[in-house]
Amino acid sequence: MDYQKQIESFAIYFKEAESKKENHKVGMEFEHLILKEDLTAVKYSEEQGIESLLKQLSKGNWEKVFEGENLIGLTDKQRSVTLEPGGQLELSIIPFADLEQTKEIYLSFIEEIKEILNSRSQKLAVLGYQPESSIKDLPLLPKKRYDLMYKYFKGTGKYAHNMMKGTASVQMNIDYVNELDYIKKFRVGYFLTPLVYYLFDNTPFFEGKTAASSSIRETIWANCDSERSGIIKGVFDKEFGYRDYAEYILNTPAIINLEEGNLAYSGSTKIKELMENDKAETIDHFLSMVFPDIRTKKYIEIRSADALPYPYNFAFAALLKAIFYNQDNLDYYYQQSLNYNQQEFLQFKNKVINSQENQKLESLTTELFKRAEKVAAPAELEYIKEFKNLYLNYGRPKFKTLNNIQQGKKKALSWCILN
Repeated sequence: MDYQKQIESFAIYFKEAESKKENHKVGMEFEHLILKEDLTAVKYSEEQGIESLLKQLSKGNWEKVFEGENLIGLTDKQRSVTLEPGGQLELSIIPFADLEQTKEIYLSFIEEIKEILNSRSQKLAVLGYQPESSIKDLPLLPKKRYDLMYKYFKGTGKYAHNMMKGTASVQMNIDYVNELDYIKKFRVGYFLTPLVYYLFDNTPFFEGKTAASSSIRETIWANCDSERSGIIKGVFDKEFGYRDYAEYILNTPAIINLEEGNLAYSGSTKIKELMENDKAETIDHFLSMVFPDIRTKKYIEIRSADALPYPYNFAFAALLKAIFYNQDNLDYYYQQSLNYNQQEFLQFKNKVINSQENQKLESLTTELFKRAEKVAAPAELEYIKEFKNLYLNYGRPKFKTLNNIQQGKKKALSWCILN
């Protein structure tokens, strides 16, 4: 395919995803860790492992998803369960305008899986990184995509394999009206990323040891693969629209190509050298091979928050929904973001994540809460208030755990264990 046609194919794909403001919804994805009594990770293939958990869970109204003979996921009309490379369990829920609908499905699933885990003396944990197991002790999930990614990441950042096998997050997806709305939301998403990493830092342990410093997940992503993670080059130097994101995708090494529906290792060959058609399947695949802090698919994906227990995971969504889906708030943060070029923003991000300039950081968080509280719907306001209370008492969520570490790791983490 000609390069300009490739760019146009992505631009058309993004334009076709536009929707009217009154139809905007929020999609959510929740990652969880399945742990044993000693807080080590439950492995995929072991007796009473992750695969057998899926088999037990599938006795409900689920459709099974296999790769070869391995059960790797479940799906129904409103939800899907997938597995990350280290066996982390992700629940994705279809988008709703009202977070209360998402909540009903989420909590129903939690009750469903808790009953099975309790019978196995296993735990459902919600935090940003494995609390006890080292990634060297975690086998890779038997999935070809992950095998090929693991191979490629051997030659990139030092924490790429930690990203694959150790981390867990909560993510939200938002809609856009048109390209101008997309440009604003994409840039504001990046502008707020440091605050999201800071406020929703729930990683008290890294490779079994206490991690009291700045966001571990941000450090991991910053040392994963600079060509496909972190901050996209040029986001703060121009109006970054559909074609700019397309060029970012096309000039990124593919890792994996899609050849007649099959995955093939392509290493550092750039996507523009491999893309031969504009089928939705092809575009979807290549869009899934990059992992920046803010990602575009048929929506804008916000990826910076650590996994958090209910209701704090919903506070993340409620807080940002009140910014992105309120025009005054969106415009305010867009104007704030225009004060930074790329280099200045990187300096700003570093200071926020590392808790420097505390007076300015306090002002930023106060403003964020104030703006969100002013416009949030009543039920969503309650989530924000719950999280704000946690933050005022402990600071970043991980300090609720670390402040109680003298009681032992298991007891300190009890608020992040959903059983």
